[in-house]
Amino acid sequence: MSSKSCETVSDLSMMKIQPQVHSSGKPLKRLLGVWVLFAAIFIYAGPMHAQNWSSGGPLSSLQQGFDVTFYDIQLEIHPELQEISGTVTAHVFALEHDINQVEFDLVNHFKVTAVRYSDSPLSFTHEQDKLVVDLPRKLGANQIMPLEISYSGAPPVAVRPPWQGGFTWARDSEDRHWVSVSCQLEGAKLWLPAKDHPTSRADSVRIDVTVPKPYFVASNGLLELQEVVDEARQRFVWMTRYPIHNYNINVTMGIFEEVRTAYLTEVGDEMPVVFYVLESYAHEGPQLLKMTLQKLYQLRAYYGEYAFTTEKFGLVHTPYLGMEHQTINAYGNDFEYTVIDDRPYDWLLLHEMGHEWWGNAVTVRDWADFWIHEGITTFTDALFLWDFYSPEVYYDKIREYVGFIRNHQPIIPGTDVTSAEVYNHDVYYKGAWFMHTLMHVLGRDTFLEAMRSFAVSNRYGYTDTDAIRAYLQLYTEIPLAPLFELYLYQTDLPRFELHEVSDQTWAVYLSGAELTIPVEVRTSAGVQLIQLGTEAQHIHSQDKPVLDPQFWYLTENLFDR
Repeated sequence: MSSKSCETVSDLSMMKIQPQVHSSGKPLKRLLGVWVLFAAIFIYAGPMHAQNWSSGGPLSSLQQGFDVTFYDIQLEIHPELQEISGTVTAHVFALEHDINQVEFDLVNHFKVTAVRYSDSPLSFTHEQDKLVVDLPRKLGANQIMPLEISYSGAPPVAVRPPWQGGFTWARDSEDRHWVSVSCQLEGAKLWLPAKDHPTSRADSVRIDVTVPKPYFVASNGLLELQEVVDEARQRFVWMTRYPIHNYNINVTMGIFEEVRTAYLTEVGDEMPVVFYVLESYAHEGPQLLKMTLQKLYQLRAYYGEYAFTTEKFGLVHTPYLGMEHQTINAYGNDFEYTVIDDRPYDWLLLHEMGHEWWGNAVTVRDWADFWIHEGITTFTDALFLWDFYSPEVYYDKIREYVGFIRNHQPIIPGTDVTSAEVYNHDVYYKGAWFMHTLMHVLGRDTFLEAMRSFAVSNRYGYTDTDAIRAYLQLYTEIPLAPLFELYLYQTDLPRFELHEVSDQTWAVYLSGAELTIPVEVRTSAGVQLIQLGTEAQHIHSQDKPVLDPQFWYLTENLFDR
């Protein structure tokens, strides 16, 4: 949809959510400076308690026996102490018969003071970031037991958020507290007890947070209650009723102004679009939300309706670059926009919004398929430029990606892998290039139709690489399995071979891969499409032919340039 259409519901307003305190100037320096296309490398000797955690991998025998359907999180943030305390009630759902223990993930930075069921204390151990609880009785399959876990302590401090996560205890330009959490790669165990695995998504989450006055807390879903606790504290209760990854649960505390507009859904309902922004940057809010609406409508055109329309699309100003927390995306790009043809866009905003479709609405059960989250979203970052600007801008962006591809290991290195084992540049950039390739093979219109249908059909569910391949195969007679094998499960790349065999006659073929693919060839007569394999074909041209002039395929030839 055009930006003009987006503006039909762009009645922007600003509403104070705290007593106004005028401020000016930039936020204080972030832990991480400029992030250029996710490729910045920053080495930092962190505080004593900073270390590397990961999530995913094989489930332990205890965690195979249960899931958590609902988290009721009741916390207090103590910014002066850089500590949190409270109780999380986890509704344990038995997946097997006769389970008598459950195992949560929770880093040992915290002291667990009690675990209770129905006001009765339960025995537990908390060692090596694992909280094992003895149940009061055996649970049968499909039975539910709410367990209350009380704990307190200093959570890990984020060393390099969002890549090395934890709590960020920052100050704004008025020296007021500005606190947020990020934990995608480590999981929510950095700040709450959880079954910390990509296969485990709660059906819903309640987030009840108490903070000092006059601070506000932004979180997932809808704000259901805001109340004064006493002279020094106030409380905010948020509720999301959609399935949500543990790492997407978020709290951000600060002195914010609320800037809002409305998004018109496919069925004609209005959904709030809200930005909680530091007061000194409230004037930036309307332009950012105008861009947000443009992106919401365009992403809907690609992949179907935004999945969380009964709640909100939210942004919160954070002291780190960004993260795709569901319905409350973290934004810390300093309003530094890219301007092309006098039209601005924000690459960070676009990327995190894309994850609301790929990562939040459609998600993977094994980090081995991480490319589905990051690769498809990074491809979408470029695809948006095609429609917002021009195809030429899209091609320029895709070609930038090749400089970040390392190809040191397969994108999918195995099964049951941890986030640390799979996370690298290639899940973004090689994954995005593979989507670019598939768009060429299927044709743009057919490919986008298939991807939209897949996203809509799998909303709120799990997926994997095989499911995407099988779905796309329904839209083409060209075998896709060899391409998936080539670009996702190995590092070898094909090479386009071109040799002059006689005057104005050239032999072309593919080496390094046993497959046949549709390849464009530019000759003196124009651009033609041929099916190129390992057997040489002869092409007549007065000029030297150019194979794959639009660089649809990732080949060794690209790295010769």
